[in-house]
Amino acid sequence: MSKEQRLFEEYLAYHCAPALKKYKLANMFHIPRTAIPCVDSLIREYNEKFADKHLTFRILQADKPRITIYLYSFEILENVLLDPEIRTFLEQYDYPIHSLSACLDHLDKRMEETDFPHEIGIFLGYPLSDVLGFINNEPCCCMGAWKVYSPKKAEYFKSLFKLFDHVRDQFIYAIENGVRIEQLV
Repeated sequence: MSKEQRLFEEYLAYHCAPALKKYKLANMFHIPRTAIPCVDSLIREYNEKFADKHLTFRILQADKPRITIYLYSFEILENVLLDPEIRTFLEQYDYPIHSLSACLDHLDKRMEETDFPHEIGIFLGYPLSDVLGFINNEPCCCMGAWKVYSPKKAEYFKSLFKLFDHVRDQFIYAIENGVRIEQLV
């Protein structure tokens, strides 16, 4: 394994373990483009490795010095984007909801305008109610991978966030001990 592959897998273990295990729709992380000069070829390589798992890697903000690596479950995201409430919400931000690829292109454009457009939560698997709670500056009842705004769901999400942390810790330990990321998925 090359130095760049090892670094990339360390990033994946730390930032993307829940999505790699499909406990979460997606994860993303930012890296300086210079950190992994061959990141474009690594993305192609890992897309091939994980195609049978229906996981897709994509570079967002590709022309910036700091790029965003976005890992998502193609099937799950497609289903999320079929939800009528989510479609209506995204249309407010001019998302072309007829196509997943077009939506991701538009997300990339929105991220050029502002690093974290509010609707990014939808693309990370956050419930619409929590995205709206954040936008409307409502009081949150718990925090983990995101802020939760529904008291009825707080305990469920606290447990889920603990699972995310546990999976991340398992991945980090395994990677530090020479296990390849595809062996963990």
